[in-house]
Amino acid sequence: MTAFTPPMPPMAQYSEIGRMTLSDYRVYFRAMRNNPLEIWGERHFHLRVAPFQFLGRSSVITNDPDCIRHVHVSHADNFELNPLRQAVLRPILRDGLLTAEGEIWKTVRHAVAPVFTPRKVNAFAPQIHTIAEAAADSYANRIGEVVPASQDMVDLTLNILMDTLFSGDDALDTARFTDNIHQLLLISGIPHLFDLLGMPAFVPRIGQGKSRRVVADIRRQVGELATSRRARPGPEAEGRLPDFLDLLLGAGLEDDAVIDNLLTFLAAGHETTARSLTWTLYLLSQAEDVRERLESEIDTAPLDATAPQDWSEILPFTEAVLKESMRLYPPAPILARTSIEGQMMAGIPLPPRSDVLVSTWLLHRQREMWREPDAFIPDRFLGEEAQSIGRFAYLPFGIGPRVCIGARFAMMEMVIVLACLLRRVRFDFAGDRHPVPVQRVTLQPDIEVPLTLTRR
Repeated sequence: MTAFTPPMPPMAQYSEIGRMTLSDYRVYFRAMRNNPLEIWGERHFHLRVAPFQFLGRSSVITNDPDCIRHVHVSHADNFELNPLRQAVLRPILRDGLLTAEGEIWKTVRHAVAPVFTPRKVNAFAPQIHTIAEAAADSYANRIGEVVPASQDMVDLTLNILMDTLFSGDDALDTARFTDNIHQLLLISGIPHLFDLLGMPAFVPRIGQGKSRRVVADIRRQVGELATSRRARPGPEAEGRLPDFLDLLLGAGLEDDAVIDNLLTFLAAGHETTARSLTWTLYLLSQAEDVRERLESEIDTAPLDATAPQDWSEILPFTEAVLKESMRLYPPAPILARTSIEGQMMAGIPLPPRSDVLVSTWLLHRQREMWREPDAFIPDRFLGEEAQSIGRFAYLPFGIGPRVCIGARFAMMEMVIVLACLLRRVRFDFAGDRHPVPVQRVTLQPDIEVPLTLTRR
């Protein structure tokens, strides 16, 4: 059976790679305003390294393993987070783990690392399982309905985080928080024109007043939640297991750092996982052979006799489906760094303040690295073919010292959710047209993804 190939955004047409003309800048800025994925042309899916000048800045686009290793692993100390990325995320997350740098980042990483040990992550699995089963029950009682998959997955993953991070603490208004996050991604998911032009931070960003108000409300909510928890007697006195907030409050961080990292894990944790689950359900609805094989694996696996944190071990094809979904729709579609000091990178001179861009959207679809790179083929993550995937060819959670600290939690969560849902119901696509990914920090579908519920 022919593998399903999902639709892609339109590709840009540039005069040449490495040199931008005035018409190329027009193409670029128009694409950035509409959908940053549209800045790429077909030639970008073949290139390994392409140095170029962008508005006077030295820049390099690379999909070369040696260059990726150089920037993100072996010389990571000489590269800081790209200013354009920071302009989008720092107003929201401030000195959270995703955006902190230097000694602040080292302090925060050291403080929160014990929260994400395998033992502590595994301890959250029963809660994830309980919430996923409740969602499956709800869907099983709504057979025949068309559900908005994107919104449903956002709600489901937020419910999971609320329970694992905060033990279901009702001090946070989840509806208000979710609405704020949605608004923020729509408003701030694309860099402001002034940021693209490299204008200094003190120049007011016209049109971002609403964004600042939403950020203030989100931080106020999260701050009140932390303050409320500090005033309580503690998990042992309350007869419950420690949750993420308990562990974070016990990590020795200042109040502002606690707020920054709570918001980081709330916003980044539920958004990326929700999008990956949405894309996975959509892909399965278009690949009958893959779906039947996945359902068969779930049906025959001894799920009831296995602890949910160990389900990945008995559901290898389920995990492969999720990995393939994240290859096609990477949770972090761009990894951008800026050099601090000048140096050579794989024979290419990098002056100080050079931007090095690794687009996982390009990397995961490189024509020379992957067979049928745009097609949905989960088998590529099994057996010998999986072993042949290069260490720097597949980076859904980043790489190097700044690799996503919550990767284990996210994979465990997605396997449990997918197994619970697909054990009970089937999701069939009910849209008039197929969704196309749009880059808004994560890769979101450009339309809601309607899926019809069918009893299995």
